[in-house]
Amino acid sequence: MDILVLDDEATIRWVIEKTLADSGFNLHFAETAEEAARIVEKKPMDFALVDINLPGDDGLTFLRNQLAAHPGMLMAIITGQATMENAVEAMKLGAFDYLTKPFDIEEIENLVARAARAIETSRRQKTPPAPPPRREADGDAFIGKSRAVREIYKSIGRVAETDINVLILGESGTGKELIARSIHRHSGRAAEPFVAVNCAAIPRELLESELFGYEKGAFTGAASRRIGKLEAARRGTVFLDEIGDMAPELQAKVLRVLQEREFQRLGGVETIRLGARVITATNMPLEQAVNEGRFRADLFYRVNPFTIAVPPLRERREDIPALVEHFLADGAAKLGLPSRGVTPEALERLTAHDWPGNVRELENVIRSLMIMTRAVVIDAADLPRNLRGADEGATVGEEFERMVLNQWGATIRAFCEGTQSGLLHQVQAHLERPLIRRVLHFTGGNQVRAAAVLGINRNTLRAKMRALGIRGKGRAEQPRRIDKATDGGISAKG
Repeated sequence: MDILVLDDEATIRWVIEKTLADSGFNLHFAETAEEAARIVEKKPMDFALVDINLPGDDGLTFLRNQLAAHPGMLMAIITGQATMENAVEAMKLGAFDYLTKPFDIEEIENLVARAARAIETSRRQKTPPAPPPRREADGDAFIGKSRAVREIYKSIGRVAETDINVLILGESGTGKELIARSIHRHSGRAAEPFVAVNCAAIPRELLESELFGYEKGAFTGAASRRIGKLEAARRGTVFLDEIGDMAPELQAKVLRVLQEREFQRLGGVETIRLGARVITATNMPLEQAVNEGRFRADLFYRVNPFTIAVPPLRERREDIPALVEHFLADGAAKLGLPSRGVTPEALERLTAHDWPGNVRELENVIRSLMIMTRAVVIDAADLPRNLRGADEGATVGEEFERMVLNQWGATIRAFCEGTQSGLLHQVQAHLERPLIRRVLHFTGGNQVRAAAVLGINRNTLRAKMRALGIRGKGRAEQPRRIDKATDGGISAKG
């Protein structure tokens, strides 16, 4: 991996060089944006650490220009100008990360390790991910290839051209409204409005006026006539979502509308014919609600002459890859982001998750990953912690192996494909220093106790401390924290 460090402070460049000296990466340094641009022109960089406050062009200008010319290069900002404006602008421009001075050396190491992992993942992707062809109605599509989804497709086809009421059952987030929209779109009413009403989201005292509308003076605050949802739908479709949460007194009025196909606005005398088809949905078992007296039995029989049951996502995991592909393409189009792919490891984790929030939760996770991940491919390490499997019974050894592979995968591969040697010593050197420092910190500098925890004798511990430049309670002899000082100096912090 070729890394460019663009900073006008010699101290910062020196510390980063010392920190990454044994990493096996190719380091390049520049003091100005113009000098850095010449370096990149001669040899494309994989990753760049860029300061903002520079002589000549500033770091944000360099970031903007280079990402336009080299969209595959990852770039992170390191700056002492820690303002909200700078951070927001940097991330908007496409920065991989934003690190403020003063920073710990471990922060630089972790940042570079994450960049290396993202670059390695992208290199494994033979070709950039291409968005699948999008149909005009993809935004309203109910996606899946499982047997359950195929049965839902058949049900939509059977009922779409009829005028009977449809009840859609399923947990929250399973896509009930998408099914209702698909029924409407494939019906003879497609040219008319589709009007959705969430009965659980509107307060009880307002839901009646929302459905039926009202005349001027019907109640306090009714300053003019308002058309209700039933009337606004004309000869289209009214979708009553979460009808199981509707108040009993309003259930009686909706029942009459479905029976008589007519209604009046609140405070009005004019009878209005219901021209729309009514589709309802709920996440609760309505038969149980009827038995418990919470839902009218006569209304239940009116709304469900045809029922479509939507299984939760955990019961149709084979649909998850298709959904992920759809949300990646949809997110790229709607968010204006580059197309993304997912590694087999990430897709395996996504498929294994139970998704209590169903398809809606999966969509939100994919949208978040597209925003947060700067690499062209989303890896398992990019997933939220609850999806990475870190807490699902993994042993300490398995967690440590995962950590080593995440942080050292690119270096291990470089050693194996090249002629370098001494990998074990290099990894041990990087692991020993932070390990010994942390143990000394937690033992309050008690070397006898620290040696016992580490499983070595005290003399061996002392020898390692001298070799690694560790003293006292885990403080390092070299500076561990870099401050953006006016004189360019360094302050040490353990």
